[in-house]
Amino acid sequence: MEKNIGRMVKIASNQLSREFDQFAKPYDLTGMQMSIIDFLSHDWKEEYYQRDIEKEFNIQRSTTTVLLQRMEKKGLIYRQVSEKDARQKSVHLTEKAEALVDACQTYFASKEATLESLFSEEEIAVFEKILRYYMKEK
Repeated sequence: MEKNIGRMVKIASNQLSREFDQFAKPYDLTGMQMSIIDFLSHDWKEEYYQRDIEKEFNIQRSTTTVLLQRMEKKGLIYRQVSEKDARQKSVHLTEKAEALVDACQTYFASKEATLESLFSEEEIAVFEKILRYYMKEK
């Protein structure tokens, strides 16, 4: 059978998404919502905007809009006028979402620890290089 790395990456991505969704389901979340909660919980920036989420997850504006609307409806996020730019709305976690942060971060940390236990630093570095190639990063 002919190798097709791109297909294997897609299959692995699908499997990882299913695992995220399975973990998130008891919390009434999707894997993507869980990922956004994790992303917004980090203090890398003073304020996060929809475009930050679009860029972080490489998703289209329309997809992000629907995703954030659903999270808002579930009481996981709220938007408010930015303190830095009144034309923008920043995205924030609610107390309900804040209560889920530890579970999300613990899950992601366990996935990382499993990878690190199965593969050497060199193997992980090569894998990251391949992923960056497919993600079109430099």
